[in-house]
Amino acid sequence: MVKRRRGIQSIDTGIRLLEVLEKARGPLALKELSARADMDPSGAHRYLASFVRCGLVIQSADSRYDFGPLALRLGLAALQRLDPIQATERALPALVEATGFTALLAVWSNRGPTVVHWQRTGDLVTSLNLGSVLPVARSSLGRMLLAFLPSGVTAEALALEAKKEKLDREALERELERSRKSRLAYADKTVIPGLYATASVVRGWNGEALCAAALIGSDAELARQNNPAALKLRALCDRLSREAGATDLKIAA
Repeated sequence: MVKRRRGIQSIDTGIRLLEVLEKARGPLALKELSARADMDPSGAHRYLASFVRCGLVIQSADSRYDFGPLALRLGLAALQRLDPIQATERALPALVEATGFTALLAVWSNRGPTVVHWQRTGDLVTSLNLGSVLPVARSSLGRMLLAFLPSGVTAEALALEAKKEKLDREALERELERSRKSRLAYADKTVIPGLYATASVVRGWNGEALCAAALIGSDAELARQNNPAALKLRALCDRLSREAGATDLKIAA
């Protein structure tokens, strides 16, 4: 077990108020804010007074509390120092070791889902290389990026693919909706010859896809719904999404 570092309890307590504000959809009155933080209103008020003085929190004319200018500056500074794609790259070796499958990392380019990183395992043989562009609608990586990117970003590549091969738009939208609900997509061996795949997505602060990661291998188990490797992949991508500022999403079947 990792020994927990000693800290300042009063800071830990005050942070609960900031966490409540972060999850709220707007300003909160003292009574509601303290209740959600499971604090006595008088005690919460003292913390809030300190936060107001330093600019972490502001109090409006109707006495409700919200984040202040210092909170905004801290958030912007944190975003500027984040590189979720590099963070995902660094996390893939442990995922490969835990699952035994090769991992791919893809981002959206003007041509579609483009491979930018490999984490290989075993003697996997494939014609894919860095820079390879996968099918937009048929690949697991493509569907994950389609599901979490604005249509204005993906429309051109999707339209180009539709000119080359038959595309059932209604069926695709059903697949994308399933991917949005489960944050998982699957592909059989017809996409990458002889290989199956499962993919998930890393989201940014606005909920849009930053990148997508996939596990590939010759085991047909990978294309089965909610297989163990897929669940590990989704858990990793969800953690990286939280670190990039994304809101947690519920998992639906």
